[in-house]
Amino acid sequence: MEIRLSCENLELELDKKKILKDISLEVHSGEILALLGESGCGKSSLLKAMLGLYPLSKGKIFFQGKEIQNLPSHKRGISVVFQDLRLFPHLNVGENVGFSLELQKVPKTERRKRVEELLKLVQLEGYSERRIDSLSGGQMQRVAIARALAMNENILFLDEPFSALDPNLRREMGDFLLELQKQENLTVVLVTHDQEEALRLAHRIALMKDGEILQVDEGEKLYYSPVNEYVARFMGKGNSILGRVENGVFSCPYFSFPVEKEEGNYTFFFRERQLSFTKEIAERQIAERQIVERQIVEKQIVEKQTAGESIHEGEKVSGISEAPNPFTLIEKEYLGEFFRAFYKNPDGQVLSCLIERGEELPEEGFPTLCFLEGEEEILFFHKEGK
Repeated sequence: MEIRLSCENLELELDKKKILKDISLEVHSGEILALLGESGCGKSSLLKAMLGLYPLSKGKIFFQGKEIQNLPSHKRGISVVFQDLRLFPHLNVGENVGFSLELQKVPKTERRKRVEELLKLVQLEGYSERRIDSLSGGQMQRVAIARALAMNENILFLDEPFSALDPNLRREMGDFLLELQKQENLTVVLVTHDQEEALRLAHRIALMKDGEILQVDEGEKLYYSPVNEYVARFMGKGNSILGRVENGVFSCPYFSFPVEKEEGNYTFFFRERQLSFTKEIAERQIAERQIVERQIVEKQIVEKQTAGESIHEGEKVSGISEAPNPFTLIEKEYLGEFFRAFYKNPDGQVLSCLIERGEELPEEGFPTLCFLEGEEEILFFHKEGK
């Protein structure tokens, strides 16, 4: 895919504090790329650095193959809508949209025609004479987007544009952005702290923390194939269980199964939807663990035979596993179509799962992993963060 905008090794320092650290990023033509992260992670600073509003300490910015980091912001060819919109209250809708065209000395007739085209594009046809203070929040958002597009640019930066809107209007504006982006083949860089919004709207997501980009990928890959536990937890709730990998098997008090991992202590992380609880007693789990243990012993026997070592009779029998303690339902949250259920066992381990409305919710049960066909592998993270 064609690269529309790219950054190489950007660094930004403000008040002797390093805000951006060696940022490299590509924005593809015709995509929505979300800069995602919690407040203070540097996402808005990166946007402003690309716009030329912050001076870089180091690095290069390319727009359509040309270096632009030394150009003033108004000559970079990038349109932007900030969180506060920055509409002029003393100008009407049409005057706001056509403001940049007037600065460029575009003839009045041509300017009026372009304004009407843009208002039609953002579904505000006939609103040219309206006062800004007579508009709803969503309508003001559309005016700001129309004004940004008046420069005939088809790359648009949006800095938390919908954060002040109520949830329903926020979703409506997200749908509008998707429709507009497809219709005009816009390239959009969207700053947001809302992972659900990023997953719904963006073709790719760049997740940031402490002035660095941790991972850039499609939303599904960030969700199911995160590079570390921070990314996994930021993208959605899940469960963590400590365990150990030995001889190709991960074992914890609740599960044992073969894995292709180096030996060592691990944090086993998996999503709430991938967990359920059953009333069944633990015989099946014990049997499964015994099979795994027997496989380990058999593997050790083969290795010793290959090495010419003697085998003791006791090595041919796997140990007997004790039944794990059951988990008890301690709390549930209503989430509309789902319940989030929290279970706790006598050892203090708390696990949460998502239960559809109408699905059985046992008061006591044992944890069971479940994965949809074709789903990514379960998530593993090394205890030491490797």
